[in-house]
Amino acid sequence: MALIDVTKSCLDSIRQISEHIEGAIVYLDAGCTESFQLMGAFPLFLDLGARAVCSSENMCALDAVADWNGSFESARKIVIMTSRLLSDAHRFILRCLSMHKGGHCCTIFTSISEVAHSAYPDSPLGPDAFHEYQSFLLQDYEELIENSDLKSGQLVDSNTKGNLTLEDEGWSRFTSNEDVPSLEASSAGKNLYGDSPRRGMVDLGQKPIVSVHHFPMILSPISPRVFVLPSEGSIAEACLSSEHEDSISAGLPSLSTGLPSDVDEVPPAATLTSHFLYHLAAKMDLKMEIFSLGDLSKTIGKILTDMSSLYDVGRRKRTVGLLLVDRTLDLLTPCCHGDSLVDRIFSALPRKERTSSSASIKCSQAQLQPGPSSLARASLEVQIPIGEFLTKEDFEIDDSGLSNSIEAFRCGWDSYNTASEMVDLISLSKKASDEKFFPAELLRGSLVSTETFKGTPFLEAILDRKTKDGAILVKKWLQETLRRENMTIDVKTRPGFASKLELKTMIKALTKSQSSLIRNRGIIQLASATLFALDESCSARWDAFISAEKILSVNAGDTSQSLAAQISDLINKSAFAGSDGKKSGKKELSQGLLSFQDALLLTITGYILAGENFPTSGSGGPFSWQEEHFLKEAILDAILENPSVARLKFLHGLTQELEANLNKTKSDVTKETSTDELNIDDFDDDQWGKWGDEDEDEENDNKEQEYDDMQLKLELRDRVDNLFKYLHKLSSLKSKKGPLGLESNLSSDPYTNKGLLYKLLTKILGKFDVPGLEYHSSTVGRLFKSGFGRFGLGQAKPSLADQNLILVFVVGGINGVEVQEAQEALSESGRPDIELVLGGTTFLTPDDMLDLLLGESSYI
Repeated sequence: MALIDVTKSCLDSIRQISEHIEGAIVYLDAGCTESFQLMGAFPLFLDLGARAVCSSENMCALDAVADWNGSFESARKIVIMTSRLLSDAHRFILRCLSMHKGGHCCTIFTSISEVAHSAYPDSPLGPDAFHEYQSFLLQDYEELIENSDLKSGQLVDSNTKGNLTLEDEGWSRFTSNEDVPSLEASSAGKNLYGDSPRRGMVDLGQKPIVSVHHFPMILSPISPRVFVLPSEGSIAEACLSSEHEDSISAGLPSLSTGLPSDVDEVPPAATLTSHFLYHLAAKMDLKMEIFSLGDLSKTIGKILTDMSSLYDVGRRKRTVGLLLVDRTLDLLTPCCHGDSLVDRIFSALPRKERTSSSASIKCSQAQLQPGPSSLARASLEVQIPIGEFLTKEDFEIDDSGLSNSIEAFRCGWDSYNTASEMVDLISLSKKASDEKFFPAELLRGSLVSTETFKGTPFLEAILDRKTKDGAILVKKWLQETLRRENMTIDVKTRPGFASKLELKTMIKALTKSQSSLIRNRGIIQLASATLFALDESCSARWDAFISAEKILSVNAGDTSQSLAAQISDLINKSAFAGSDGKKSGKKELSQGLLSFQDALLLTITGYILAGENFPTSGSGGPFSWQEEHFLKEAILDAILENPSVARLKFLHGLTQELEANLNKTKSDVTKETSTDELNIDDFDDDQWGKWGDEDEDEENDNKEQEYDDMQLKLELRDRVDNLFKYLHKLSSLKSKKGPLGLESNLSSDPYTNKGLLYKLLTKILGKFDVPGLEYHSSTVGRLFKSGFGRFGLGQAKPSLADQNLILVFVVGGINGVEVQEAQEALSESGRPDIELVLGGTTFLTPDDMLDLLLGESSYI
């Protein structure tokens, strides 16, 4: 039986729509671009005959000019692929149609199923969602062309279409609070042009043939057996919880209580996630046995169970055990800085910036709902600065040839472009001929899960390894590649150790020629990412976190007083480091020093540890009143010293006041210094006569300032009190988990230091009972239980350990350490016959967790 390969399944799904792709201009939104970039799908589009692959958010009329396959015929087919709801993508789909009036066939693929569109709370589409959207799209297309023609008084050209407002594009249809009107009620249901005197002047072109299809395999595979959802797709951006007593963030499930929820509303993400998992399994020809742990996971499991039907009975499908787990059952693991090379890479490297459109897409929902309507997840597309490790001498290329090519392109462009674009090309041409410019500056790589070394995927191999072992493996791959290229390097290597000098020297050797760079781009990009993550500027902060987290863990095993003192010390040091850096004029903190925001993340870690070890120390939290008072004072002082942290949600609206207070404190110190230097001879008689009035005015000003300072401090204390109420909620995670008992049977140190997934899989594969783990019976199972069970034909409850294929999906996200620990638990179980696939809502770093817990999406 073939091994499960998520990446291969995604690429096979693209091949299955090859008849649509051949000869078409393919438009991808940001979520699809991220997904296909990670799985290395762009060469496949070229092989399948696509004319061009373009961005939906950055489309222009000149997209039709680009042609990968050298066809001289005009494009007649357009394919639009989106990871969003059709109502969210409508703006770009409509713009695309209006920009390519010659294209008579437009095929739209969305990752959201037709049923999910109708079940989504804010969707304007009904049960027949795809057919309804086709009608609305054609209606808006016709209205758009007519309206733009009436405004301009002439035939619509491409420039007019490029500057249309949202209302002109029909965007208002899907952002208004009213339901979408039926075709009979809309203008499209009438004869638009029969009575219009301008009908003859309106050029609608050939009416496009629009079809909408479901394409579920839009996901971001980090390896063949590890995947997350696209960061700018509707599923990842949907809220996992609404604001209520047990919720902590829109990007995380509510705290699990094990009790029936008081909130009847199902979070939007639960609906979309369940439909995604159902169609993912169906596409891979798998039949699910569903298990869940956590309140939101149980809700998703129930939706999945309701979607199952008698149609699946008797079909020869491979069975997969689906385990759904709430992220909030273990917040400690993603908040901590573990020993994972992949986590270091994703934390250190800059990410691709999100498209500016994603925020405006949810504008209507923001007006209807008090909380955040959508989430801004960090992109998974890292940008590897390969050029930073190279010099002009390292990269041999004919600069004059490049300059001449750009100049020739500019001359050919002359007749068709605007003045501003001409200026850009001229400046680029000059830059190319500048002796200080070399193409290595433009080199930025990205990680691709399909890049392999002798059949072994790079990312899959380093996901299972710790930082040192992963770096050594990258070094080994570089050495093998150099031997294959018959290259030698003049550097002394040490076995069992990968130094930055070794890695950098080997990378430079492989980038000496363009042919070698292209041939070995996979290992060069991964090695450059490793080198960047291990650089002192990035690793010092990570190592400082590891050290601080170890100290907190040790103190958590001692007393609450020692843990509180350690947290307070970290806060004070970070406040001093921030203020000292500002006084010295440094923009960045010294290496190894943690910022105040870093200290807040460590405070969250400390409170979670305290909740596990001292659950009854204080009346409202794990610390006594006195211990918590010192912590509050430390945070209050740190905020006054670091007003830049006002971007955190619990300090919103205080940015100007905090900065003014800090500037006033600095100016007071300056005045005191300057007063001592004043000379009494500098005053004349007139000034002596005004002193009484000036003293009175100064006294009034001081009173007003003291009042403002008091108001600010009172407001700050209220905000800090709210912060600590939120920390109390996080510290109560253990009690909120219910009777999980994951620490009861196995209590050795290596086990207790592991995350939830390791403990969960160890118990499941060891066939121990896991309290709180719920099995969701299928339709047939319920039939046996309710009907045939009375005749002794009842169906035994299946065990997850009996499945040869297990899919673990963490609702809220996963990180690299958890992938390591899950594979470790599988290898320790002695079950080599089991295949394990891991998935999650997103890939989490500690900085992402800080943003979720204290940023815009937090319910603090």
